[in-house]
Amino acid sequence: MKNVWDTHYERPKSKLNFPDENLVRLLSKIDPPNQNALDFGCGSGRHSYLLQNAGFSVTACDNAKTTIDSLQKETEKIRFLHTPSHELPFLPNTFGLIVSWGVFHYNKREDAKTLLQSLLNAMAKDGYLVGSIRAEGDTHLGLKAGKMNLTDLSGGYAETYSLSELKEFLSPFSEVSIGYSERTPLGKLNERICHWFFLAKK
Repeated sequence: MKNVWDTHYERPKSKLNFPDENLVRLLSKIDPPNQNALDFGCGSGRHSYLLQNAGFSVTACDNAKTTIDSLQKETEKIRFLHTPSHELPFLPNTFGLIVSWGVFHYNKREDAKTLLQSLLNAMAKDGYLVGSIRAEGDTHLGLKAGKMNLTDLSGGYAETYSLSELKEFLSPFSEVSIGYSERTPLGKLNERICHWFFLAKK
């Protein structure tokens, strides 16, 4: 059964090609314990290719079968997996680096915590989680009772995090650094797209 993300990735405009500049900066600050990397919630694969070009052995996954089917046809050098369940198929202590860029906030809080714990288990000792999450104050998603009011994601679930909520969410990690970004869509100066971005060490 298709979900809102399958439909989203059928649209050509959903194909993002360039990595997020905040992620590029964060990756320059770390030295993971091994070269195994996971792009969790890989979307169109932009960060999967970034990690591959940086020398990592990359596994990438998403719950949208549409995008995984497309990415598997592009290259065999990255392992792309369809992961529709919260039960993730990764062995313990595997990844020195996990990227989760703009994923957790599209899940209900308890589900997000379950996913985070699964990722933590899959991380190697002293591994890193690098991610972003929607911050409170965001108006662009048009949230109402957890439902998005965006043309291509209408009816999909999302929620925002306060700083204290994010700190509590990331509390299983030994070290956490957090940053914040805010921007407006072109021509919509009254709207706000707000994200926390973070670097967390196991």
